[in-house]
Amino acid sequence: MKRYTYITLLVFTLIFFSCGEKQTESTEEKSDTNFIELTQEQFQKNELTLGKPEKITFSEEFEVTGMVDVPPKNRSSVTSYFDGYVSHTDLLVGDKVEKGDLLVKLKNPDFIKMQQNYVEALSNLNYLTSEFERKKTLYEDQIIAQKVFQSTKNQYLNAKAQLAAAEEQIRLMNLNPQEIEKGNFTSELNILASISGKISKLNVAQGKFIGKSEMIMEILDVDHIHLELDVFEKDLMKIQKGDSLRFEIPEISEESYLAYVRLIGAEINEDRKVRIHAHPLDRENKFTVGMFVNAYFDADRKKRFALPESAFTEVDETTYILELVEQSDTTYKFKKVGVKSTAPQNGFKPILNTETINLDSKYLTKGVFDMVTITN
Repeated sequence: MKRYTYITLLVFTLIFFSCGEKQTESTEEKSDTNFIELTQEQFQKNELTLGKPEKITFSEEFEVTGMVDVPPKNRSSVTSYFDGYVSHTDLLVGDKVEKGDLLVKLKNPDFIKMQQNYVEALSNLNYLTSEFERKKTLYEDQIIAQKVFQSTKNQYLNAKAQLAAAEEQIRLMNLNPQEIEKGNFTSELNILASISGKISKLNVAQGKFIGKSEMIMEILDVDHIHLELDVFEKDLMKIQKGDSLRFEIPEISEESYLAYVRLIGAEINEDRKVRIHAHPLDRENKFTVGMFVNAYFDADRKKRFALPESAFTEVDETTYILELVEQSDTTYKFKKVGVKSTAPQNGFKPILNTETINLDSKYLTKGVFDMVTITN
């Protein structure tokens, strides 16, 4: 009976020590996964690089949306002061015009009547001017009564006003009063370009009737385009006049362009947004009015210790960098170091917990992902 007891105790003791050895080996193996050792040949073959943390400027970036537009003075809605039928036009959307160019000809028999009214008003004024001067002399010589002179004077002033109105009407028709005086009447009037630019909208066809103030076409001067951006109220205090920004036109390209803030609106609209007016720095790009843009502003600029983006990798929701802890002629030994970071900017990621890492150490800046995943 005692013999069986001794054997049982011996077996239990062996099992206990055996489990202890396995647990120790497992612990050592687990701790070894925090270290990675490479040979000189492996380091060079994989073109790995080392670097120290350096101070880089990071900022909080926020996005706003908007569109490409032009100032009001660079947008012309072409209309007519008079009704008429389109008798001539050869323009298409996209055509370029210069200020003063002929855009459209309108035709209406009433235009002749207006010119006739001008000539009649001119003739009437000439007659009444002569009559007024004659009556004035007679009145000064006390030959006629003041009442008679005053009546002639009123007729003269009325005729003068009628001629001024008729002449202004002729000028609004883009006609030359001197030609009208010679009897060179026309049933057509010319609509001229008020600014230089490109035709962006067209609302005409041969023979179409155009009413007063009806839009005939629109001209845009695209040499002075700008960005109209809508910024939320909460972000308004982060923007100052003159601040730089970058913007993209997602529908056509992933390329980024630079701009600066020219004006900041004075009123918050019903959507709790403020209109920001920005000017692109690159005027050579042919942006088109109406293009949708995404714009990005930088705020809260701070210098932080950082490493290249390629120096970081994430495993099981933990971000790591590899610190060089030992180097010889034949080997490199690295230690996995958990860090806190944020999104990269300009190819670098910040290290937020600098108090827990050695800023004087060297760190692997290329090939980190492959090294860490192999050991896990």
